[in-house]
Amino acid sequence: MKCRCSVTGREFQVSEHELALRKKLGVEGEPELHPTFRFQLLGAFWQHWNLHKRTCGKSGKHIISVFGEECPYPVWHKDEWLQHADPPGADFVEGKPVFEQMWEIFHRSPIAHNVGAGNENCEYTDDWWYSKNCYLCHSGVECEDLRYCYRTLRLRNCQFCVYCLDSERSIDLINCIGCHTVRYAFNSWQCSDSAFLYDCRNCQNCYLCSNLRNKQYCIRNEQYTKEEYVRAMQSEDFHSRKTYDKAMAEFDAMLRTRAWHRALSIDRSENVSGNYLDECKNSESCYFLTGGMQDAANVFRGGDGNKDCVDVVSPYGGAELVYNTCMPQDHCYDIKCCCDLIQCKSLEYCAHCFQCQHCFGCCGLVGKKYHIFNKPYEPKEYEALKTRIVHAMKKAGEYGRFFPGFFAPTPYEESIAGFYWPLAKVEGQRLGFRMRERKEARVADAADPSAIPDRSDQGGEELMTRAFWDDHAERPFQILPPDVAFSRDLGAPLPNTYYMRRLMENFRRISCDGETHPVQCARCGTATQTSWPKEYYLRVLCEECYLREVY
Repeated sequence: MKCRCSVTGREFQVSEHELALRKKLGVEGEPELHPTFRFQLLGAFWQHWNLHKRTCGKSGKHIISVFGEECPYPVWHKDEWLQHADPPGADFVEGKPVFEQMWEIFHRSPIAHNVGAGNENCEYTDDWWYSKNCYLCHSGVECEDLRYCYRTLRLRNCQFCVYCLDSERSIDLINCIGCHTVRYAFNSWQCSDSAFLYDCRNCQNCYLCSNLRNKQYCIRNEQYTKEEYVRAMQSEDFHSRKTYDKAMAEFDAMLRTRAWHRALSIDRSENVSGNYLDECKNSESCYFLTGGMQDAANVFRGGDGNKDCVDVVSPYGGAELVYNTCMPQDHCYDIKCCCDLIQCKSLEYCAHCFQCQHCFGCCGLVGKKYHIFNKPYEPKEYEALKTRIVHAMKKAGEYGRFFPGFFAPTPYEESIAGFYWPLAKVEGQRLGFRMRERKEARVADAADPSAIPDRSDQGGEELMTRAFWDDHAERPFQILPPDVAFSRDLGAPLPNTYYMRRLMENFRRISCDGETHPVQCARCGTATQTSWPKEYYLRVLCEECYLREVY
């Protein structure tokens, strides 16, 4: 079935698979929005990339939160919220727009200052779980001694790593698994004592290599003896920023001219489409899903056993029967048009709720059942009133649509959507999103990053007492004692940018905008799909040619 997006005007196809799933989830009618714009709208509600100093709205104490002072919701420290959550409620008013009524309740309902649990000495983190001694990190589980990392699982003693698992004592890892003592690697697994690798597997003591399997002592894909390798690498001083940046420039050239690229990264999956999928089944137009997604359509960034999901961003931990929702976490079930739920069941149009069941149009609830607009009802009363509200929303054309963009708790630029689908301020406002109102004021005495020593074994105590200003990120940053110790131990240069700028630059390597594009295999000419940008098309291979070339 062909449809046209009511916002972007783009034409899109709705498959029989998606229609069947929508019917299973009880969703009426045809989709109004292009799948990519659905990701964009939902993603605007998933806060990313920023931590702010602010005060807790309950205790008045200073806290570190993913939500700044400009957040339209009251923000409480999570412990205060879990203990004292009792947001204001309201009666349903017949004839008044339902989203308008929801917003009057929502923006007065306190929300938790961040997400996470089971941490020790991890105050400056968000979406961080069961970890120890981590600083300025986002979206990780079971990590220790990390600084400046994003989307990691079981990492130890690393910096500036994104989308990585089971790695240790490394810097600038991007979509890597099981690496140890590696400086800069992308799409590489089980590698060690190496630098600037792309798409390598089980390699040791390799430098500026791509597409290698089970190799040692290679430079630029050329085989060396151990003695030759050691002698050649003596001139590569990775303590030096100049050396590191020069190698990165060659790495970029290698990706464009020497490396082969797999068109789609789909593994151990059956009957799927999209990209970056692992252990998925019967899932269409899905991206960045791992750990057993089944029966899905248009799902972006999730993992750990989800099922029967349509139009969902960031489902995690057994989400099932979920429609048009952002961040259903930890065994959410039967969810429609919601945002930021944990362990919830049978909720519609709810946001920032924990362990709730049978709620409609609620925000900021903890452990509640049968609530509408944050007010409790008997089960029969609840069902009758919910039916009236749904009827009113259908009549107004609201039911089935996600919250308007201004409901999002952070500015658009601080969301995952702002990363993948950036918008100019005027365009964002036209689409109904809240855009960032102010820029960070430059620290008066902040030094230029050019004042940072080239080598990590240079510089004294004064280096660690100064603030530096990143013009590109428009944010200040510091080099702290643990940064110096890590750089000197690993043999890496000192940080010279605001941490989130570097993380975003690393993560941008994993090219994906919620769509795939047609391309011809650079070897056999077969038509296939890919997420790689056009500049790499001459090095993109279909699955058969990739396996033949690389393995």
